[in-house]
Amino acid sequence: MVNDARQKPEDFENASELEDFYVRTGEFPAGFLTQCASSQLTGETHHQELAAGFAIGKRFKSAMVTRVCDANPIHLGHQATADGRWRIYVFADAGPSRGSTAVDDFAQWLTTSVDSPLSATPSGLGTDAWFDVNVIFPCSHRSIDMSTVADIFTPQVGPFSLINYEKVYALNSDENIFEQRGISRDGAIVVVRPDQYVAQTVPLSGATDQLATFFRPILATQ
Repeated sequence: MVNDARQKPEDFENASELEDFYVRTGEFPAGFLTQCASSQLTGETHHQELAAGFAIGKRFKSAMVTRVCDANPIHLGHQATADGRWRIYVFADAGPSRGSTAVDDFAQWLTTSVDSPLSATPSGLGTDAWFDVNVIFPCSHRSIDMSTVADIFTPQVGPFSLINYEKVYALNSDENIFEQRGISRDGAIVVVRPDQYVAQTVPLSGATDQLATFFRPILATQ
């Protein structure tokens, strides 16, 4: 057992002991062992089981997905930039359809409700100025018709109001993010702070009040 950083190689019980230690504690230098306690910026863990692989208070641990607009396999977390925005990842319970779904209902609330955190965005800024809203569907990108995806996931951006299609994702053909990160089959909403730490997890359906309650004190001064 490694118990002293000054321990000499010949003092180890076996040759792989040091290697095993670094593998076992590898999440620490990578920044994934630190966990923030519950606070104004870190919610309670009441719904942690909905996204067990995205531990509340820990860094958002990326996984592979397929970006629907160009079928590129990419890491979901690597698309986030250091721009000061909050991330809202909507993990859908089913693929999009032309009928109303839980994702559509949530998107409608985000877009129109005065309790939505997006309503705090200053006038004159785009809908994604403060919040980067993404959706991940539990199906192949080939089965997704972009015309059926809610507008909040394809916002108009920039001086020419061009549509950003890069916030809609599907399963990667080799890795299933829902299985890797323990996402509920009923879907889930994962909120990530600007510093890339998971702030809150709530159900996809019927939890808008919880999301509004979490953001209200954070946005109250705006």
